[in-house]
This record gives sequence, structure tokens and C-alpha cells, in this order.
Amino acid sequence: MSYDGHSSEVKTTGQTLGARYVMEGSLRQSGMKLRLAVQLVDTTTGAHLWAENYERAFSPETIFELQDDLVPRIVSTVADQYGALVRSMSESLRGRSAGDYSAHEAVVRTFGYWERVTPGEHAEVREILETSVARNPDHSDCLAELSFIYWHEYAFGYNPRPDPLGRARAAAQRAVTSAPTNHFAHCALATALFFQKDIPAFRTAAERAIDLNPIDASTLAILGMMIAYAGDWEYGVGVVDRAMQLNPHHPGWYHYLRLTDAYRRRDYTGALASALKVNMPGYYWPHALLAAVYGQLGEQQRARASLQELHAILPNFGAIARVEFSKWHDAELTEHLLDGLRKAGLEFDEDRQTE
Repeated sequence: MSYDGHSSEVKTTGQTLGARYVMEGSLRQSGMKLRLAVQLVDTTTGAHLWAENYERAFSPETIFELQDDLVPRIVSTVADQYGALVRSMSESLRGRSAGDYSAHEAVVRTFGYWERVTPGEHAEVREILETSVARNPDHSDCLAELSFIYWHEYAFGYNPRPDPLGRARAAAQRAVTSAPTNHFAHCALATALFFQKDIPAFRTAAERAIDLNPIDASTLAILGMMIAYAGDWEYGVGVVDRAMQLNPHHPGWYHYLRLTDAYRRRDYTGALASALKVNMPGYYWPHALLAAVYGQLGEQQRARASLQELHAILPNFGAIARVEFSKWHDAELTEHLLDGLRKAGLEFDEDRQTE
């Protein structure tokens, strides 16, 4: 409170407090309207990393409801895996050798991978985490993040080694054992179980992760998507919607579930609206799904353009499409997606063999 009203001196404040980051804000009331202005500042540069204004109706009787609404949004927007604070911290750690990270730094550095999901980034953070776990074998966060990186070998084909799902599950179980109340650990275990098709165990681990930290939007998003893909579409969509509300600056892949849900219900216009929001041009899945949507809509020119984008990233997708879709979806939805891609003009190896 002693620094209240001195926002222009935030760099000095940070130095005095020994804090690299400072969150400051103002609260104003006009009649029954309340405006909260909040910003996050890097005290080393004075740069504003994030700022938001929140306007809400106000009455003394609803002050606790107002807190319950705003605080989770601010915390998740700033501090989940895609938060402005985490992004800045992760970027500041780039460029070190794998052995130069503490266990905590290794985890924070890994969060940067989620901003750049590429094979090169994957290989780098896997080495960082494996080095850190070798030195800190019971560090739950490191083990959980390593589990995520391992199942990406399977789900995305990044830098594959033998038995990626077995290694992912083993690392996640060690993470849970080391810290039974760590929501990251239970989330990691849930995702490994999802890909192993152990759906009852997946749901148990997923619900535990959500219960332990219901305001981590990044956890809600991945688990909500998998819950829907496992068959509970209504609940899963609701969980992802909650994640998007918590962090309005979420990455584009959060729209995947709305896209897929609309597609499975044959609402192709709705699927297209969600597909156009994904905006991940360097990643092959958006182009594949967009091509399937355009195929179902009969928009051949746009479908071909999407296939060209897809093949520029993954030229052999026709040979692996069924396997890739089956990792995430049941047989019915997989065939439905393949049908859209056929209508878009994609040729599959199995079709050529039949001919």
C-alpha cells in the first residue's frame, strides 16, 4: 500500500521490492458501475506486458461474487501456461545449455514450448527436462511436463523414441506420487491415459486435476477437449468454454473443440466459423480440418487451397490421416472427417489400393 498512487515509478518500486514484475491497478466507481483497470509491468524495462479493463455492475451485496468473477480471470490470463507473465519469464530463459537450468527454470522454459509447438522446440525442452529430472528425480512439475513432452512424440510424431505413451504414463505417475495435490501431475496422467484409451481411469485423473485447480485455463482446455473426444461432448465443451472465459487471450487451438463438435453434428457452417478462429498457419491440423469442412460445404476451390497448405507442411498426410485422426477420435468421427477430406479432393493410399 505504501506504493499506491506511484505507478510512474514502477521501475524504482520493482528495484526496491526486488521484484522483476509488478501488477498495478485502479478501481473506480460511478453510481452502480465499477471499473477495474489492471496492468502487468516488467520493472527491468518498464514495458507493459498486459493490461485489461473490467467493467461490472456493482452493489455491496454482490462484492464476493464480483471477486469470484474477476480474480480467477486475472490470475489465469496472467499466470497460466499461456499467460503474459509466464510468456515473459520463459522467453528470458532461452538460449541456455540443458544443464544450466534449475528444476523450476526448466518447467518455466518448457511453458514456452506451448507457444511454439514445433519439432525443434520439442527436442530442446525434452533434453532440458530429462537433464533436470536426472538431477531432481522427485520434482513433480518437471516430471509432469516431461510426461506431456513424451506423449507429444506419439500424438504429433515429434522426435519419436520407443514407447512414448508408456514413458509418458510412468513420468506422470511419478509426478503424482511426488506431489499428490499437484494438478499438473494429474493432468499429465489423464492425458497419457486418454491416448492409451483407458477412458475410466482418464476421467478420474481429469476430474481430480480440475478439482485441484479450477482456474488454470490451460489445464481446463486440454482436459475439456479430451473429455469431449472421449464421448462426453456437452460437459467437455462447457469445460473448454470456461477456459476461454478465464483467459480471453488464449491460443487458437482452444477453438478446435467447438470446430469438431459442430462438424460431428454436421453443422458445417458453424464448424467453419470456429475453424477460421484457430489461426495456426504453421501447424497441419487446422488445414486438415478446414479442408474437411470446405469439402462438406462443397467449396472446392477453398478446399484445394487448404489441402495445398496441408501438403506443404505434411506431404504424406493422405497416408497417415486415418491413424492420426484415430489417436484422438472414435471410429465414427474419424470416418466422417475422412469423408470430408475425400470430398475436398484428398487421395488416400487405401483408395488407390482399392482402385
